[in-house]
Amino acid sequence: MPLIKPALVKYFLAAALSSLAACSQLPVSNAPAVPVVAAAQLNALQQQQFTEGKALLIAGQYSAAQNIFSALATQQSSFAGIWYNLALSQWQGGDAAGAQSSLQQAVNASAAHSASHNLLGILARQQGNFRQAERHFQRALQAQPDYAIAHKNLAFLYELYLGQPLAAHYHYQQYYAMTQDEQAKAWLALLEQQLDQEAANE
Repeated sequence: MPLIKPALVKYFLAAALSSLAACSQLPVSNAPAVPVVAAAQLNALQQQQFTEGKALLIAGQYSAAQNIFSALATQQSSFAGIWYNLALSQWQGGDAAGAQSSLQQAVNASAAHSASHNLLGILARQQGNFRQAERHFQRALQAQPDYAIAHKNLAFLYELYLGQPLAAHYHYQQYYAMTQDEQAKAWLALLEQQLDQEAANE
């Protein structure tokens, strides 16, 4: 019984951090989840509108950002980055269904769009579709093996929802190797303690 309290503490900490991780997907210029806008793909006005939409997203003005990306999506439906940012504005604004639909458009436009698969995984996990979430996080890593946030999300999924601590351990290790995030060291230490105790009880 003395293990129950630490396990609960870890659960809620990880859940909170997972939500923060999802928020970190906001499209800032130096994040790997940000689609790069090719000059040949968008005209000057569309480039300006795209940049304005990203700024609104970062500022938390989700409805205004959604209006911009929705209009751009009708003009450039083959650009996954527009659909992804539209999905972000919908998701942050509380429209999970709309976000899921936009993300599907994004992966239809680019099957290897890792950020879209990652967010689809988060949405699937929130809906209780854990195996679907696993597939999306894995596809994000197939498209971009160094996509650290997908490793972290997979680690949370395996540990907290699927009961696969060894798989979680691997993805925590990958995430830490890529980011040197000190929090990941704490997660690894707790998980290793749990694995040692389980082995001792066998």
